[in-house]
Amino acid sequence: MAHPFDVQNMVTTDGLIPGHDLAVGHANDRFIAGYAAIPPSRFYGAMERWQASSPAHTLGEYTFIDFGCGKGRAALLASELGFREVVGVELNTKLAEIAQTNVTKWNTQGKAKSPIRIVCGDALELEWPAGPCLVYLYNPFAEPVMRRLANKMKMHFGTNPTNLEIVYQKPEHAEVFQNDFQMVWCEVIPMSEDDRHAEFVASPTDESRAYRLSI
Repeated sequence: MAHPFDVQNMVTTDGLIPGHDLAVGHANDRFIAGYAAIPPSRFYGAMERWQASSPAHTLGEYTFIDFGCGKGRAALLASELGFREVVGVELNTKLAEIAQTNVTKWNTQGKAKSPIRIVCGDALELEWPAGPCLVYLYNPFAEPVMRRLANKMKMHFGTNPTNLEIVYQKPEHAEVFQNDFQMVWCEVIPMSEDDRHAEFVASPTDESRAYRLSI
């Protein structure tokens, strides 16, 4: 049965796909965590908590970047909030195509308040947009890729650390942020009744965390 979010918005973002079924012949295939979309209520809760944590810039100055965006649910949700731009990065071509189809439907319905861009490619090779960025992670990768991504962020934002914010939901590899990052908050964000009934991966005890560079 489709998630109520998909039914209400005429998109396709739900489903569970194991990591080994998402291989595309890339060297990092073995580090894909699999696909499952963030419960909308938990995403909205994390964004509210993040905005309340006094980021250095206004929301409209940030580019929202979802690494491992899958079918694009988080990107769609983020586009309602008024970010400068929303970028979804996805290695799997088929998922990126589904995400782009969802974006087209979303835009046609007039739901996006921000431009949305889907990038099909390796998260570690993304050309960072200028200005402040909010990096969004919903358990997208295994530890080796997460650690390399954290190092990429340190290198890119090290001279201007206030331009980086990180929201990490279901943080199974939070250890990669132990050095040179400050954990700003850590909470278990409750899910709505719809999400509790429709989601098979999200646990009621999953944490959400936010980080900033401390170097």
